[in-house]
Amino acid sequence: MGLTRSAILLLLLTCGCATRSPESLCVLAPAAIPESWRPSGEVHKSLSAAPWSADEAKVAAYAVKRGLDELSDLFSSRPTTVRALADDAVEPLIDASYAAANMPALQIAARDQARRVLTLLLAPYLRRSSDSPTCNEFSHLVTLTIYSQALLPSGDARTRLMVALTNGAYQACGSFPAAIGYDYHRTLAGENVSTNDIWNLVMWSITLTDAQLVPGLELPPEARDLPPALWHFLAHYSLAGARAYPDGALDKRFYDTAYLATHIAYIPTGYGRHPIYIADAPDLYRFLRQNFYAVLEMGELDLVAEFVDLFRQYGCTEQNDLQVRDGTRYLLKLFHSAGDHWMAYRERYEPAKTSDYDAVHKAWTGMSGVRVRVPEPAKLGTYGGIVRGWLGYPR
Repeated sequence: MGLTRSAILLLLLTCGCATRSPESLCVLAPAAIPESWRPSGEVHKSLSAAPWSADEAKVAAYAVKRGLDELSDLFSSRPTTVRALADDAVEPLIDASYAAANMPALQIAARDQARRVLTLLLAPYLRRSSDSPTCNEFSHLVTLTIYSQALLPSGDARTRLMVALTNGAYQACGSFPAAIGYDYHRTLAGENVSTNDIWNLVMWSITLTDAQLVPGLELPPEARDLPPALWHFLAHYSLAGARAYPDGALDKRFYDTAYLATHIAYIPTGYGRHPIYIADAPDLYRFLRQNFYAVLEMGELDLVAEFVDLFRQYGCTEQNDLQVRDGTRYLLKLFHSAGDHWMAYRERYEPAKTSDYDAVHKAWTGMSGVRVRVPEPAKLGTYGGIVRGWLGYPR
């Protein structure tokens, strides 16, 4: 079995590294932008064509800090919201700390608040025995264990307990397919795999990569094989752009595809920790670039922010890339229109009262869209190091 698995992974690495893309990376001059992803739409025309200024950079930094304050205030004042959101209360805070060495005060504050939220979520588990979890708890427990490893002091007894509980939940499942809810081999071998099935595997890929950083967590070989197997599958999976639909970016099929695309890109970046490269997935890069202005015209804060966030992970900035500059200016425009409160912004189709998750997601994504970052090196022993291990490049 070991030789078979090694052979499979060698094939995946070979397939993943074979194609390099000659496409442009960061482009500022409209005339130099490839025709298929040039500016279009009224929204773009409403944005300034002036160079990015120092004053705008200060406003963007303020908007990031304001977003973190909004999240911290919400979670500090409403513990019931923390419990209801569960891991979705930790993730936006820890994400804000990734690749933030250029904003050390914000990085420390984000991790401190994430730790406080995590402590609240861990409390119900601290007196449980390792044989008490059920299989249905595996997904939630493994996520909390990952956060414990990332946020708590080394050797903390709470992390050891969460590892034991997660291992207990996995043992209750009896198999990897039972733990994640399906046989991913069968899913990837099927015809017409649904967007929802791929989405679930994308989310599991990120979780299972992070899980490999937790000492003592019992993971079967299938758990380590899933991310590269999915990545190989995605290299041949077609992402239909807005032009494929009569209603363009307003079509729900495109909307779902666009969110899937951004989350596929989060596999190598680990939600903004590490760089992504065109050669990782040339068709994915092409999709993001070719559909950015359609997404900008559609106008949703969250989706625009996720596109801009990813362009930053490719290494582009407001100073060297028109799409980043246009996207950042648009996001700041929405931020200001809501009185400098990300959570107060409402799309045209949204009611005045929205869910806590939707409000949190606006601050979560808005911050990521306008935040200048310094991607973390994909060294051995990091999330990125694991991904680069099976991608094979760059070293």
